[in-house]
Amino acid sequence: MGRGDGIDVGLTVEQTHALADSYPPAVSPESPTAWYDYVAVIDCIPPNSPERPRLEICGFAISFCEENVPESSGPRSIIYRRTGYADGTDPTTWEPIGPTCFTDSVPARSGEPAVELTEAMIVEQFHRTDFALPQTVLQPPDGTALVNLPVYFELVWPDAGFSPSEIDTTTLVGRQVRIRPTLVGATYLTGDGTAIGPTSSLGGPYPDGDLTHTYDTAADVAPSISVEYGGEVSVDGGPWTTIPSTATIDGPAVDLQVLTSRNRLYSD
Repeated sequence: MGRGDGIDVGLTVEQTHALADSYPPAVSPESPTAWYDYVAVIDCIPPNSPERPRLEICGFAISFCEENVPESSGPRSIIYRRTGYADGTDPTTWEPIGPTCFTDSVPARSGEPAVELTEAMIVEQFHRTDFALPQTVLQPPDGTALVNLPVYFELVWPDAGFSPSEIDTTTLVGRQVRIRPTLVGATYLTGDGTAIGPTSSLGGPYPDGDLTHTYDTAADVAPSISVEYGGEVSVDGGPWTTIPSTATIDGPAVDLQVLTSRNRLYSD
């Protein structure tokens, strides 16, 4: 195992990869009757275990690898191994074989090299995010407006789905992946062929809202909002980094009837 200044930094990336080539004694890799199963358990105090290897992600495991093995993906984990059998015999109990900061290089079992988390996997998962559909709120609020008077637009996030700053957590190839959507820009489609934006403004109601549109003819229109989402990702509790992709989500349209007003002269 590698050591730096007396600190046990664990298995190197080469040693971790090589675990896939290791078999129990007297077992032929060409026709294995037994093999080793491996699991990387994040090096935090219980309750982390081979059965629940990523239940807790602590600052120590992250900072240790950042400070001592900066070229690794981290976090510091303890590799456990057990023997499995092709004849159906129960596997042996899990035994620790050493720490590593190259967590994504730990194979699942003998003969099966680790599937490492890639940027492409993260981008694909980002596009699978259940993004919140932007909701259009208008003022006047009763579904009618008058020609030549401003209509105020506002973007409201619903409870369903993930809106900017909310976190979607999943597991990819054994790694905890947290995706946090960001707002790149919103485009307010007025329904009469024009648009406001893209802009980072969420608009608002009268009198402080900064996004308005004035209709110059009477019509039935269906305004809506289209949002371009960006995203940030954190792997195994690590720092947030920008995802190199965006996703455009169209919100539902709302019905708006634009009416004309007539002035009448009354006399006593």
